[in-house]
Amino acid sequence: MLSSIQEYIQQHQLFNVGTPVLVACSGGVDSMVLCSILYKLNYKFAIAHCNFQLRAKDSDGDAMFVEDFAKQNKIQFFSTTFDTISFKKDKQISTQMAARELRYQWFEKIRKENHFHKIVTAHHLNDQIETILLNFTKGTGLQGLTGMQPKNGYIVRPMLNISKQAILQFAQENKIPYREDASNASDYYQRNKIRLHVVPKLEEINPAFETTMISFIQNMNDYAQLMNEYLQKIKQKCCSIKNDIVEIKTGFIQTHLAGKTILFHLINEYGFNASTAQQVYQTINQHPKAKTSNSQQFFSDSHRLIVDRKSIFIVNKNIERENYLLFDKIPKQIRFNNYTIQCSLVPIHEVNIKTSSRNAYFDADKLAFPLLIRYAKEADYFYPFGLSKPNNPNKIGKKKLSKYFKDEKFSLLEKENTPVLFSGEKMLWLVNHRIDDRFKISDKTKNVLKLVVTKVD
Repeated sequence: MLSSIQEYIQQHQLFNVGTPVLVACSGGVDSMVLCSILYKLNYKFAIAHCNFQLRAKDSDGDAMFVEDFAKQNKIQFFSTTFDTISFKKDKQISTQMAARELRYQWFEKIRKENHFHKIVTAHHLNDQIETILLNFTKGTGLQGLTGMQPKNGYIVRPMLNISKQAILQFAQENKIPYREDASNASDYYQRNKIRLHVVPKLEEINPAFETTMISFIQNMNDYAQLMNEYLQKIKQKCCSIKNDIVEIKTGFIQTHLAGKTILFHLINEYGFNASTAQQVYQTINQHPKAKTSNSQQFFSDSHRLIVDRKSIFIVNKNIERENYLLFDKIPKQIRFNNYTIQCSLVPIHEVNIKTSSRNAYFDADKLAFPLLIRYAKEADYFYPFGLSKPNNPNKIGKKKLSKYFKDEKFSLLEKENTPVLFSGEKMLWLVNHRIDDRFKISDKTKNVLKLVVTKVD
């Protein structure tokens, strides 16, 4: 077994002999065998033990046992005690999920504080099989059938190809002491039900079930690799990022037979689950007549997803930005979030007007201070330059900014991210789009405020 684990560590480049790692050790046979093997192979490691206080005195006994082992072998030892039941109730999650969250948070804390290169766990082949079967019963996709990976961030698993039977045999032959966990014999937990009832039945059908599963896992990982390569090509075709906003064009997704699965993989990395992907997919495939004019939004813990016409936009919810800026005189430059606007006061006879949405010109003598730049609000209105009333071509009509957005077909994100410049209480410019007619240059203008958008990050 020593050579098998050594070869597996080297094959997957999990860690080196000279680099210190942190081994998660419960005191059970799996983690005790792992510690013994790493010790025999001269790896540099420390031991971390969690007491979840779930088995009364047995939990305390496990902690003492692992600590004694570490002392006898002069191995650095870390331990902690958790109030797992209280944490479970606060989070409203299962006991197993609570224990998992607690231990990995603590392992990572110890790793960082002590500069360990990796966190090593004793997950083995039977754990792997149980994980895949559990995922299968919950309707997993292909990724769930690949099982646990040898390397996942700072977590490494050097025993994934070693069976439980081989571990027990090694412990017996090498007289490795370990603690029995009585809860392993209970079918209270879902994983235990699979271990105690499902796997034995599968082994009756196929006596070489474990060997078959090793091949199956490898096949699933190969297929997952091929799928990921294909998804990367799709991502390049459909996705773009601008100003930290992800845009996904929906045309390809709508026409592809596997569109729903493609969509899930494109949005899953931003925290959106399969249920949300299903809702988004239904939204983008509504009959055109059924679509409303309003964008539809979905939320994950970290991101907001907006379905708008022919695109999906994904925005980080935690991006910080300025809400407004005030100026009591004309500045040389306005830098407002991702916009940079150059400002200059020019005599009328020196003005060379350029017809571009990036350029705006105003009668400077009509300005009132302070100048204010912010984003649009529901009550905002202006008199759009060049937009006359239908019944009176010689008069510019007042228009709510929300109505202007709708008529000009602004997307939700365009509405949210287009700055509005005010002079006193009057709107001056919808930046990069249209000025207010009240501040236009006339034959009486002497001085011109020239604004030029020079950068939109």
